[in-house]
Amino acid sequence: MKEAYRLTRTLDPWQAPSTWRASPLVNAHRRVLETAGLQEALASGRKIERDFATSYSCELSEVWPCCAGFSQRVHQKRQYAMGSYARNSFCTAAAVLLAAQMTSTTQAQQRDQPVECVKRAATATPPPHPAGPRRVHLGKGGYEEQKSQPTMKPVCPEGEVPVVKEMQIERVPKGNTLLRPRSGAERPTQPTPGAVRPSDVRTFREIYRGTRNKRVGAAPSSPPPPPPPPAPTCAGISQFGSCFYYGSAALTRAADGGGMTMSVNDPAYDNSGGPGHSLNEISVQGGAKNGNIVELGWLVSSEQHGDADPHIFVFHWKNWNETCYNGCGWQQYSSTYFPGQNIKALIGREVYIGYVYYEGNWWAWFDDQWLGYFPGTEWDNSYTKSAVLQWFGEVASQNGVPPRTQMGDGVLPPAERAAHMFTLCDVDAKAWICWYRDQQLLSVTVPRYYNIQRVGFGDTRYGGPGN
Repeated sequence: MKEAYRLTRTLDPWQAPSTWRASPLVNAHRRVLETAGLQEALASGRKIERDFATSYSCELSEVWPCCAGFSQRVHQKRQYAMGSYARNSFCTAAAVLLAAQMTSTTQAQQRDQPVECVKRAATATPPPHPAGPRRVHLGKGGYEEQKSQPTMKPVCPEGEVPVVKEMQIERVPKGNTLLRPRSGAERPTQPTPGAVRPSDVRTFREIYRGTRNKRVGAAPSSPPPPPPPPAPTCAGISQFGSCFYYGSAALTRAADGGGMTMSVNDPAYDNSGGPGHSLNEISVQGGAKNGNIVELGWLVSSEQHGDADPHIFVFHWKNWNETCYNGCGWQQYSSTYFPGQNIKALIGREVYIGYVYYEGNWWAWFDDQWLGYFPGTEWDNSYTKSAVLQWFGEVASQNGVPPRTQMGDGVLPPAERAAHMFTLCDVDAKAWICWYRDQQLLSVTVPRYYNIQRVGFGDTRYGGPGN
């Protein structure tokens, strides 16, 4: 460790003292620069930083301080100081040497969470295709199919699935961008008919108006807000005792579901004042007032999971009546991914997720796996088509104004370091294609805290630091 620290002080491996020049680290650095060329080595370093350093930045920063230019999360998560790549080129070789170790450590992280396996109980058969319809670009450039990255290792043997544990909504509140503020309203301890009143639901046009540019602030049809109290507790949307903030994209279109490619992030979470969360999800909606909903994404909440890592979650609504997290009819299929799973090993990666209605059930996919499904009988087989697709970051906070929980990666867009939602697509099950378009409308709650911006065709960056 001490030798590695000393080595970082030598920026040119050819000028290193002879006692250090024989070091495997220095020799590796020299080989990288000689065989790949400086520019290629530095490009490789950028890719390694993106793919690996996210989960190991603390180790990098402690062992090789020069690598803080690549990934600096000690004291300030995600605050990158890229500076001069030439000055930090030593980190390229260090990161190359660490790659294999990081891969094995990632697999070890995957095994950190205790998993109980049981025989698969799901009776439905998934679609006879790779998980998730093909992503196809519907633009002037024609068709452009995206490729998936490799999957994680299964956590259960073939024919068995992880046990999924339900989480009731009173522990972690659940919101939706279409819900109207309910100041002072308390969430019932168990979901009951009328938990969300018809008057609580706003129309799509109230949230997403006009052009594809984002609309900022409260819905135009909402009554003027009352004068702020001396110490405001919520600058966002007050619902069920929590304050919700959104950065969202949406599309109205009849479809068989929807999907997106999302980055897996680890926002800083602050639960002072009460429980909350930070999440990223796709919401596939239909039925009366678009109140039949299936949701999928990742969520950070120490109240729900006992840690501040991202976890997979699923959720569904029945005619705007909430159910629960990760259960209430959910049928698990994958032996690799499951709702409630700690996915800190995927931080920094981008995964393809979504829902498709197939043979009477709403099937979810995550990465390259059929995750499981909500049976159509949950809606008396009446919910068979989606009419609204929403893709959004959501923060639920009870720690006042400004909120102290991050959304996404804690960075405001359009910075490349901001969290990513792209290939925002709608499913045509017959053609087995998820068409991604550039027609989504955008909306934010309080843009100085959290925001969303279009950065490409069907491509958005979102997030923010809160305070």
